[in-house]
Amino acid sequence: MTPEPGPAAPVPPRTVAVPFEAGGTGPAPLTWSQQYYLAETDAARPHGRSLAITRLYPLRPGVSEEQATAALRALMERYETLRSRLTRTDPPTQQAYSQGELMVTVHDAAAPSAVVAPHDIRAVADTVLAELARRPFDVAEEWPLRAALVAAGGQPRHLALAFSHVAVDAYALVPVSAFLVERCARADPVARTAPGAGVVGLRPRELAEAEASEAGDRAARRALLHAERVLRRMPAAPAGAGRPGTGERFRFLRLRSAALDLAVGALAARTGASPAAVLAAAGLALDAVETGERYGAVQLISANRLRPETVDAVVPCSQPVLCCADTEDASFAELVRRTAAASLRAYAAGPCPPAALAELRATVERERGVRLDGVPTLNYRPRATALPVRETDAEELRRAAAHAETEWVDSAMLWRSAHYLSADVDGSGVRLLLQIDTDVRSPGWAERRLADLEDLLCAAATDATTDRTTGTPAGRG
Repeated sequence: MTPEPGPAAPVPPRTVAVPFEAGGTGPAPLTWSQQYYLAETDAARPHGRSLAITRLYPLRPGVSEEQATAALRALMERYETLRSRLTRTDPPTQQAYSQGELMVTVHDAAAPSAVVAPHDIRAVADTVLAELARRPFDVAEEWPLRAALVAAGGQPRHLALAFSHVAVDAYALVPVSAFLVERCARADPVARTAPGAGVVGLRPRELAEAEASEAGDRAARRALLHAERVLRRMPAAPAGAGRPGTGERFRFLRLRSAALDLAVGALAARTGASPAAVLAAAGLALDAVETGERYGAVQLISANRLRPETVDAVVPCSQPVLCCADTEDASFAELVRRTAAASLRAYAAGPCPPAALAELRATVERERGVRLDGVPTLNYRPRATALPVRETDAEELRRAAAHAETEWVDSAMLWRSAHYLSADVDGSGVRLLLQIDTDVRSPGWAERRLADLEDLLCAAATDATTDRTTGTPAGRG
């Protein structure tokens, strides 16, 4: 019997230079959001983390290599942020270039005569994308975009892109995705609407100018006043050290739970609050049990794209904002409502210059005699479809409880936070990723934290006996 052929050997990769030429040159200050992401990127670099945002675009059938690279050329020419580099001055600035070359690596999964299954091509594409994001960006020496094409038999199938977080945030990639879908990519649920003809949105220099204006100064003072109120009430950072079993300082635990999806949707329906407020309230309730403090605090990530000119802006506009809620004498439903109101106050106060916030934090620390640099963070990232918001019952939750997966994973992202919870949310449910710093929290704490979060939400969704002070049911400890 003739043996079945194994996977076709990949063709050695090659590199294609994509030249671009555009206007909009010159130096510019960094925006507040860029200052924040630069500091986070610099802190993550010694740990080998890139803070890269990645996207993998399946290409439309028949799209040639020339068409795909032409789309990349047009992308670089359209968005000034993508053809800018940082200058390590004090303070750092950015320089937009009128021309240059984007180097694109072409990976062919097999020779032209080979037949390759679509899932094998996708596996190659996933590997290529991970490799693009693996190495930290040198924001002063390279473009904030890395690109690769993945082909099969000479026909491009996927476009893999990795972006520096100093240049973009997730919302900035909505117009980028729409732009690529117009030219070469298949429909992408992230690209909900295509940018208007000729609409580019604010450039970094324009946003930085707005932040430096009198109106920007007023906004910064308003944000700092709100932050001071929170800093004077919030609990001190945890002082205990974890005991990691592997020697890895930062660990990442993922949870996918059908029961949690149902519970969050049911509590949102019952309280009239958003799923984001439900998750934030659950975190504050657990913190209240752990700290014994009346007030709980969490950093929320504000997308800060309320102005029309920021909607299609390819520049980061997101920053953390401090949110503080009173947990005393609150049922869980009441805590959700308090958290929702506190979240609105935090978003309304808005962001501010990161250096000014750090100075304020240091001042309050000295005056209170405590350490405040371990604020937990919730990064709630809604996608194009919404989480179902409806009631549930104990029987449905019981059946769903069997469909839960928890695993330790790796991540390109790494944030300066005692624990950082990312929630990717769409119509299929909630995907949680908890980052812990094992100098502060142990891996066992992370496992208990996600288990307790699920227990709390499921108990609250079925009106289980709940402690009215914290909103926390008896759970797994």
